[in-house]
Amino acid sequence: MAERLERSRGWIMKQALTAWLDQEEERERLTREALSDVDNGNVIDHQAVQAWVDSLSTDDPLPAPR
Repeated sequence: MAERLERSRGWIMKQALTAWLDQEEERERLTREALSDVDNGNVIDHQAVQAWVDSLSTDDPLPAPR
């Protein structure tokens, strides 16, 4: 890949690590945001979601739970 991109192997590794770190930081941010929602009670009951999913294959699907 380094030859194809005309870059050093070190440059390739730096780019890969930077992308991976950015992805991990975003994953952590989203996890903290989700945990905050749970702490604040902003959740949807599993049974409500399951009933909605089950209804999607019917002629009269339920509205998405809120």
